[in-house]
Amino acid sequence: MTRVRRAAIAFVVATGAILAAASPAAAATNDSFGTSTNYPPSKCSNPNSPAGAVDFVDFGPGAPGGGNNDDYLEIKDLCGDGDGVRAYAWLNGKYLGTRHNGLASGSTVTWDPFPDGNVRGGDTVSLKVCSVNGFAGTPYNCAELAHKSVDG
Repeated sequence: MTRVRRAAIAFVVATGAILAAASPAAAATNDSFGTSTNYPPSKCSNPNSPAGAVDFVDFGPGAPGGGNNDDYLEIKDLCGDGDGVRAYAWLNGKYLGTRHNGLASGSTVTWDPFPDGNVRGGDTVSLKVCSVNGFAGTPYNCAELAHKSVDG
């Protein structure tokens, strides 16, 4: 094989690898999603705003001081109504638990309920979020959403 032919083959292989890595099909899928409490009624200053939300984060900063993390939940209190927010999580129909954010309006609680800290491709993450008056209060204005992960 001549030097020119070897160089041409190397160029074609390198170009193909670069194009494959840059193509959208080769890029990882962002499986992040979320849901917020139902409204109205809401005791927020704007009654047409949700009081709380839970977001599944496919990749991000994670808990403060923990470094980048994969697959966790952020429970957000969006309203100064004096009530907290409770999130519930399931993975493939298996209940993983609940976490409460009673810190105050504008606060976020980071929670990683997933076994081994990971969601895998094909897994279904189901979330429920509710307003709640106190840690043991009765949940209200609840909303649920599920999402099937493309690539974990």
